[in-house]
Amino acid sequence: MILLLTAHVSTRGNPTFFIIILLLLGFFLFYQGFRSYREFRIMEDTPIIPIRSIAMGLSHVRGKPTCDDHLISPLTGLPCFYYWVKVEEYAQSGKHKGWVPVSNEMDRHPFYLDDGNSQILVNPLMAEFEVLPTFSHEIGPSSSRNRFVEPSLGVEGPSEQDLRTYLTERISRSTTQNGTGSIPAPSAANSSGADYKLSFPGIYIGSKLSIDFGAQRYRFSEQCLLAGRDCIVMGTCVENPRPQDEHDRNLITRGSNEATFLISSMTEEKTEKYLRKNALIQILVGALFIIIAVAIALNNSGLL
Repeated sequence: MILLLTAHVSTRGNPTFFIIILLLLGFFLFYQGFRSYREFRIMEDTPIIPIRSIAMGLSHVRGKPTCDDHLISPLTGLPCFYYWVKVEEYAQSGKHKGWVPVSNEMDRHPFYLDDGNSQILVNPLMAEFEVLPTFSHEIGPSSSRNRFVEPSLGVEGPSEQDLRTYLTERISRSTTQNGTGSIPAPSAANSSGADYKLSFPGIYIGSKLSIDFGAQRYRFSEQCLLAGRDCIVMGTCVENPRPQDEHDRNLITRGSNEATFLISSMTEEKTEKYLRKNALIQILVGALFIIIAVAIALNNSGLL
């Protein structure tokens, strides 16, 4: 395969730019792979402890996210503390044939993690999320009509008209919206702690700012960190700068020296399996890209 790609690229003039891109992508995937593997080993070596026994530094705890001040997921309408809604369009021609992104919307909010005996504030800024897929569906002509709604949610999910309305509203925002703002940390009395910097809902709008439900296929998917559902948090425990009371003196966030910060609604076993698999794939693909780049460079210089 490498030799075929080498021969193909070498006929297109100077492949220097292509080589650089492959090398950069390869090293990036290689780095991300070892980072995922490190997270896997940290999770494997760090036992889950009760929240009341938590100490400063890297911590691994389990509980239910809870807080009166929460988000509402855009498609399923459920209380949550993180959601990501992705919309893709099926391109039938051009260099990007296949599913291409049209819109991405994400938001997150601080919450308390409660294990039944104690609770601790979690600031999810810059966390890596592995959470429950709550909904997916395709609309448009010749679509597979595969509709999925997480059975345990007890909701029907949005109708096709709801999905059309959602996408139309997203597309009507013709520019990308980004920014940061202060969102007060939660509490039982709807006050709490410091003003944590979190992103406002991020909207990505693709280059195509028009939709045609009669001629195009669109795929919607949503995933959420739901309120009241078990989840695992592995992050750094620090002092809460604004505790509400003597039981609210700590919070979990991304550490300044330890970048590992994972929030997962999967079981411990599934989370570790995902991290291990993800690390292996990234390392192998990164190594493959580097080998291809080196092979192209050697072929171009006449050494291969």
